Amino acid sequence: MTKDPHLSRHDLERYRLGMVKDEAELVPLEEHILSCAQGARRAEQAAVYVDAMRAAATEFTDGPRLLR
Repeated sequence: MTKDPHLSRHDLERYRLGMVKDEAELVPLEEHILSCAQGARRAEQAAVYVDAMRAAATEFTDGPRLLR
């Protein structure tokens, strides 16, 4: 996690993707999200972004095929 008092977009995206597993990184990140209104808002924005990218990737790989 970055040393900036606010969480980076990268850290928030990694959190949403479940990539933050180390307790030493996870606990302060979650505490910040719970205690900071801006952090919570940015975490929600990151969640919307990550979920949209997942949906787009799924649609791209599993979506309808072009007619031949």
